[in-house]
Amino acid sequence: MAATTGTTGTSNTLDATTDPCLIVRDLHVTRGNSTLLGKLSFELLPGQCLAIQSNHITGQLLIDVMLGLQEPSAGQALLHGQPLRKNGELLPSISCVRQQSAVYERLHAREALTFFMQLYGKKDKARVQSLLQLVGLKEKQHIALGKLTPSEQRRFHLARAAAQRPDLILIEDPEFQLDMEGSYLLRQWIQAVTEEGTTVLLTVPALEDALTLTPNVIRWTRTGFKSVIIEEDEESNVIDNKTDLSVADNMADTTIVENAEHATSHVTVYGDERAHTETKVANAASLQENSVQPEDVVTNDSEPETAASTIITPFKLDKIPARIQDKIILIDPVDINYVESQDGMSHLHVQSDVYPSSMTLQQLEEKLRVYGFFRCHRSYIVNIQRIREVIIWSRNSYSLILDDDKKSKVPLSKNKYEEMKNVMGL
Repeated sequence: MAATTGTTGTSNTLDATTDPCLIVRDLHVTRGNSTLLGKLSFELLPGQCLAIQSNHITGQLLIDVMLGLQEPSAGQALLHGQPLRKNGELLPSISCVRQQSAVYERLHAREALTFFMQLYGKKDKARVQSLLQLVGLKEKQHIALGKLTPSEQRRFHLARAAAQRPDLILIEDPEFQLDMEGSYLLRQWIQAVTEEGTTVLLTVPALEDALTLTPNVIRWTRTGFKSVIIEEDEESNVIDNKTDLSVADNMADTTIVENAEHATSHVTVYGDERAHTETKVANAASLQENSVQPEDVVTNDSEPETAASTIITPFKLDKIPARIQDKIILIDPVDINYVESQDGMSHLHVQSDVYPSSMTLQQLEEKLRVYGFFRCHRSYIVNIQRIREVIIWSRNSYSLILDDDKKSKVPLSKNKYEEMKNVMGL
């Protein structure tokens, strides 16, 4: 099986016989009648990165279960074919960065990193310096960790996690406490460690962040895990023209969709339901009904000129309808910051509120285009007037920062980057 890693800005071609590094099979957790973690199954090859987008509690539970800190109701996680839970032999092959990972406050960054490497019987001064450079701490290597900022301490943990060249790195909420510089360095770090062949599994609270960290994303929803389609290519099921993320029913056989021209790898993901594929709705019929045909216009020279007033122009509603419980509210397009599609439902982000809309993303794109909205991603439409910053994480990963109160982050597809520059006159 040939594989090309779909991480941010990197591609690692592996031998066709490469075996999966990490296999998760039917892993789930129930307590009484409640499902805390729905059935999750996937396979990751060496050098691949996968983001699980879920709330913090679910992400924390997933990592706890995989590390043996919580008992699963059923299922298992295998690293190179061996059970991951409570397996001392695999400890040198695994690194983990938790949200509340602590530091040795009195140790300098270089001393602490060297200490962690020695715990695994390794000593490599060149690698210590390389990792400190990668996370932007080389100039602060002689400063005690306790005096570093929370973002710098978090970046140290990224270096620490890669110190012994593990086969698998688990990271809980990778953007936690990171500033803008840290977020950029995180993406460079992911690229570097996956190029070394390390498999990376992330649990990410925000879908917007997950989409800019890796093209391989699956979401935890009320109906189970579903894959997220990243690229704009409507004619192919490949992600990033390289990686295919396919979802199948629990009881179904593995379904791998390959494109002979583009697909060179896949991350196989199984879930409770098949992934939703957005369907474009054509409005040609309604447009035809609202238009005035030539035969509908009757010309009579003997009638006064006011006869033309008998032609009734259809009323056009410029508001966007949204439903809140049993009420329908009408939203002014200029008040919308961006539109997000989740599980086939469009959500309008207006100031600090979010309103579901019955209109499809395609319908909203057509309606909002005249108000300065731009389809920046398969699942997002953004109000160009609200864009404050364009962040280039790498040549394949971009984000838009808006000027709303939350400074919302919206993903920008690489296929839309040049188009957006033309629209904005950049």
